[in-house]
Amino acid sequence: MTSSIAPELPPRYVPDGSIGSGGFSDVLFCTDIHLDRKVAVKTIKDLSEVARLKDEVSALMKLRSKHVVQVFDIVEGSGDSFAIVMEFIDGVDLFNLEYKNLDSIALLKLLWQIASGITDIHAANVIHRDIKPNNMKLDGEGIVKIFDFGLARNVGKDAKTVGFKGTVGFSAPEQFTLDEVYFTSAIDAYAFGATALYLATQDLPTELKGSFPPQPIPSNSFECDLLKPYPQLIKLFEQCLLHDPKARPTMSKVRDEIAKYLLFDKHQALAVINGQPHIINKDRRSAKLGLGKIGSFELSYNGLNFSLNNVAGEVYVNNMHVTGDIEIPSACVVGIGAAHRHYTERSFVTFDVSNPEVAL
Repeated sequence: MTSSIAPELPPRYVPDGSIGSGGFSDVLFCTDIHLDRKVAVKTIKDLSEVARLKDEVSALMKLRSKHVVQVFDIVEGSGDSFAIVMEFIDGVDLFNLEYKNLDSIALLKLLWQIASGITDIHAANVIHRDIKPNNMKLDGEGIVKIFDFGLARNVGKDAKTVGFKGTVGFSAPEQFTLDEVYFTSAIDAYAFGATALYLATQDLPTELKGSFPPQPIPSNSFECDLLKPYPQLIKLFEQCLLHDPKARPTMSKVRDEIAKYLLFDKHQALAVINGQPHIINKDRRSAKLGLGKIGSFELSYNGLNFSLNNVAGEVYVNNMHVTGDIEIPSACVVGIGAAHRHYTERSFVTFDVSNPEVAL
């Protein structure tokens, strides 16, 4: 085995004497004296693993996310050796986090941040491929940072591998093979589901950690005190662990659904009909709107979603005829009166919802 020689660092990076070590890499902690900040300098232990470090660089250079560790610099050495200068995250990973004081809201904030980070990763057309609590840390401000992109791949033709690569307990069933396998971003959704289960219960069922490949989890796996108030989220997290990759939700959907609960009763909608504004929020849960006998409905807010209820007559949302109660998009037009009617027999309701931010 040929050992790599870490490249000589520029004088601006002053080692502080502490180091870390992973499966295939070493991390030297330094102070960047130009910018007066601590950084982590990552190098590989063996030149045969240089492709993994290059994959990590390729993935991280595409990403700009509050919830993904940042790359600051690349230091080249002789031959194939090089080092990545990254953001230093001062804190323990989520696998070793102290959970005794974790409540339901704190758990949702962790899961929302993880889902946000994975959503940003996927938006950059990258698949992380090793999402797990060990590869996430909380920084000094309580922000989750996802790191270790050594197994990352680009979406598309590059999303393939030969043999199993990942972490047992968090890897999707389709990753367990000795042959060449193609995969999609759905493997990160599966890993998120396993991570959510671990953070909520502090364990994984035997079906995940003791089976190769993993088996379907028991129906009560997510039933715990921390998630008891959120039965709809439990269903969503269970869907992340479905064996059919196409049946798993996108991470953007997971992020947005968690956000609804963190922003419960904080939304406000404005509906305008014939120049008359109607505000719907936690103080005014509904408003009845209509145009004579042609069409009418009740616009309602339940703290999570806005919906049309008690629909009667000719009512259309974005030109689609509505015949029953439906949840409506955060920005849309509700039409009253069919297209064949004279304009004097038609009216339009513009509908828009505020976008409050999740406070961490």
